[in-house]
Amino acid sequence: MPRTLVTKRITVPGNLQLACDQFNRGQFFECHETLEEIWQQEHGPVRDLYKGLIQVAAAFVHITRKHYRGPDRLFATAAGYLRPFAAEGALGFDVAALVAAIESAHARLCAAGPANPASLYPGAEPVFAFDATKLPAEARRWSAWGFDADGAPTVMEITVIE
Repeated sequence: MPRTLVTKRITVPGNLQLACDQFNRGQFFECHETLEEIWQQEHGPVRDLYKGLIQVAAAFVHITRKHYRGPDRLFATAAGYLRPFAAEGALGFDVAALVAAIESAHARLCAAGPANPASLYPGAEPVFAFDATKLPAEARRWSAWGFDADGAPTVMEITVIE
């Protein structure tokens, strides 16, 4: 299929909410793509938060395809990206709870072994959720892309391949 460049207007809160909804519906690939739209634009510290979330979504893409090595590696690296945010959370995410859920899923994957990775879904996936009321203060704290100086979300234009 031919792919084209498309200009989209997004907000970080809109993409975060869409990504959470997609992940929680089992649309892991779509969640990955939605998060990538903001990850690619972010150049500050929360870039690693997005990368960790993306890797969790990618791990579950692999699990639904009955792969073992991909999620084994991705759970470990995702937790590594997210752990620095665990103590205080970030952008309204309870990162400590998310890391604990990822570590639990990883342990379940290891117990299931290479012969049965698909046994993890449904049932082992964490819930993706964030508290949008914390975003203004968190956006200022992290100098996050897609927010003004007061922490209000701004509509951003991005170009993506579709």
